[in-house]
Amino acid sequence: MEERVGSGVKGLDFMLKGGFIGGRNILLSGPAGSGKSTLALQFLYDGALSREKVLYVTLEESKDKIIQDMSKFGLNLEAMRKSGSLIMIGGPVAQVTNTMERVDANIYNIINEIEIVIKENNIKRVVIDSINLLTMLVESDGERRMALSTLSNTLSSLGCTSIMISETEEGTMKLSRYGIEEFIVDCVIVLYLVRQGSIFVPGVAIRKMRGSNHDKEIRVLKITDKGVVVYPEETMFGKI
Repeated sequence: MEERVGSGVKGLDFMLKGGFIGGRNILLSGPAGSGKSTLALQFLYDGALSREKVLYVTLEESKDKIIQDMSKFGLNLEAMRKSGSLIMIGGPVAQVTNTMERVDANIYNIINEIEIVIKENNIKRVVIDSINLLTMLVESDGERRMALSTLSNTLSSLGCTSIMISETEEGTMKLSRYGIEEFIVDCVIVLYLVRQGSIFVPGVAIRKMRGSNHDKEIRVLKITDKGVVVYPEETMFGKI
């Protein structure tokens, strides 16, 4: 029987029929402000609470800012980091430890650095925030596909359940930035911001999940003082 890994969000686990399949790669996409990083960090926090070693690779925000922002949702990332359960690498200038300080650094150097950290610390859960900046390091779609395949295969071979965040353009129904990412991963979760009158209503849908049945509706999502909450029995749109 396949291992299920909790997402850290009960309503999303219900949609996933029990959680993510262990050892798989998940693409988490959506526009700015839709809750991607918060949901991903709840996933890591859930693992750290279960005494798993987890890794957060930030390629945009500083680690201190992330810790401060998540404390507003009751996620004490600093305590997790001090205990050794949570490892955070990277920074706002895409410096993954020492790799990006090298003039000739490329996406494969970064993948290798991530692999080393995972092996040295027996990491079980990984979040990469975001893969948009990684894919900017290569020029063609063919190179992006190859690099992302290498990253995905590396994470899976190490037994990690991994979330890769991709920011999409607001107002589109795209699943990813380049339109190739969703074909490489095992699972695709999309966060939406749908305009209804003068407000934007957030939602979530599972667009792909290899090897498992899953909920097919766009469900209601809210960002509360407890973080991301999914309401698996509430649809954003009525039945057609």
